[in-house]
Amino acid sequence: MICITATELQKSFGENTVLSQIGFELREGERVGLIGRNGSGKSTLFRLLSGELLPDGGSVSVAPGLRMEVLEQIPRYAAGTAVEQVIRSGFAPLHAMEEELGRLRKQMEEDSSSALLRRYDALHARYESLGGYEQDVQFARVISGLRFEKEFLTRTFETLSGGEKTKVNLARIMLASPDILLLDEPTNHLDMASIEWTEGFLTQYRGTVLLISHDRTFLDRTVNRIMELEQGKITDYAGNYSEYMDYKEQLTEQLERRYEQEKKEIKRLETISTKLLGWGIQTERLSRAALSMRKRIERLRANQTQRLHADNRRIRATLADGGRSGFDVLTLKDVSVGYDGKALLQGISLELKKGERVALLGDNGAGKTTFLRMLCGELEALDGRVKWGANVKVGLMPQNIIFEHPERTLLDTVLWERRGVTAQIARNRLAAYDFVGEEVFKLVRELSGGERARLKHCLLSFDPINLFLLDEPTNHLDIASREWIEKTLEDYEGTLLFISHDRYFISRMADRILTVENGTIADFHGDFEAYQAARSAHAAQQPREKPKEKSGVSQPERSVSPLRLERALQRALSACEKEIAGCEEELQALSLKMAEKASDYEALSALGERQEELQVRLNALYERWGELSEKIENLTSEE
Repeated sequence: MICITATELQKSFGENTVLSQIGFELREGERVGLIGRNGSGKSTLFRLLSGELLPDGGSVSVAPGLRMEVLEQIPRYAAGTAVEQVIRSGFAPLHAMEEELGRLRKQMEEDSSSALLRRYDALHARYESLGGYEQDVQFARVISGLRFEKEFLTRTFETLSGGEKTKVNLARIMLASPDILLLDEPTNHLDMASIEWTEGFLTQYRGTVLLISHDRTFLDRTVNRIMELEQGKITDYAGNYSEYMDYKEQLTEQLERRYEQEKKEIKRLETISTKLLGWGIQTERLSRAALSMRKRIERLRANQTQRLHADNRRIRATLADGGRSGFDVLTLKDVSVGYDGKALLQGISLELKKGERVALLGDNGAGKTTFLRMLCGELEALDGRVKWGANVKVGLMPQNIIFEHPERTLLDTVLWERRGVTAQIARNRLAAYDFVGEEVFKLVRELSGGERARLKHCLLSFDPINLFLLDEPTNHLDIASREWIEKTLEDYEGTLLFISHDRYFISRMADRILTVENGTIADFHGDFEAYQAARSAHAAQQPREKPKEKSGVSQPERSVSPLRLERALQRALSACEKEIAGCEEELQALSLKMAEKASDYEALSALGERQEELQVRLNALYERWGELSEKIENLTSEE
């Protein structure tokens, strides 16, 4: 059954054409991911499908009798409406059925006709199939899956932030269980556990889903079809995101080869036709042949293979690593951190080594940003010891990028925030971040999320940084913007510590995982895949109280191409080699110190203990290096 049909949709805003001759169909039960750059028209398309906007041309038709819900469209509620009431309003269709069933029961007291009985039975069966008798169970499952606290449910809806309202609206929509779901960035403002639960919900969901998302792992796990909106046109593909990108990469290569071949052929024919025209002065037959060849060249040009739209960003920016720091970048011993003397996190003991790439994970509100604020010097530790290594220079990429003077141009912002820099140097640096020509006179307040991130990176690039802290660096960015940030960070040679719920980003960047849980920080040495495997193994060992339905279904394994796997292994191997070099360097320095302190028993004892610790760590690193090398060798031989 076809649920939605879009035919030759067109939409412009002034002179800006957003959608041009868009056409597609959505069938019952399909789960479709709509991808594209920010500003490509995805949200506009949603508004056309929901009827909020009218197209300039073409049409949208929705199959009669189907209910549609749009995540972006947050209903208005009376002042004082509690969050729980808003969420339970998702049961409105069931409540309408309850009222109708009540009316039918009253009628049956006076009218016992078979027609009325059949009508009652049909409505009752539908009410039961939609979970009418399980409303409390469904409500509990959704608020548990989205991790709503009891206190949060009692708050009034109008006091919530924009992100909180979106999250509450998502819960309401899930309970409403419409026939068609249009979800615009459903994973924004969700922590990782809530994202995984939402994946399980959508996997089980029986209706039709069209969702906008830049979360590549989420797309891989939830959709079975991709539509990419680019330059006002739709490219349609059956499969998940990774499969689509593999297909697009192959297609790009094929079209590029064909384009180059046709270009060579046109050049060859032009050379021949020029010669023939020259000879044709004396011979009419050669002249006709030359003109015929010119027509052939025109046909070839008219039908020349169109290359896929390439990313025309010219970002060639790099982050200076701030010079070499000591091998021990940071040491924390029994540290507590919080506000107004009350500890939010306590008992934190860990070491951060040079060159490590560490992901800081945890639920929303667990204290991750608070921990980063302490490392930046914005908060003092309440207790414990914080020891910085030699020559450590810290830089922060905050979650919410705010500029003090949004009314200024990009050029003025750089000149103001980096005093002493000339206008030419500022323009050159902005150009490195693809702000070229007249774009440097654009106002900061007019920038998109991705552009703000680029400007912030540009400002940070003036500072020598060898410990880079990032708080949700991919939030609100489209896939292309996420990929340039990933590329920039992969080339960065300093130490990284970042907060993220973007599993694709974590998998690509992290070689160590810190988790904020139970008021402290747990440490896991290994990449994200190893961390997830360890977490799954631990969960499997835990006794289960009941075999009741959990927060979703078993998730399909994320497909990883051999090339991506090899890159991840190479990054892990490189990080391991850096740590080995650091250990060996420190061991050599210790040997010299021990020779100097040969007559100082106390100093010699402390140095000896450190030497033993390093040797144990070094042996483990050698083992890890061997395992990674073997995996890379096996992967290469399989290819």
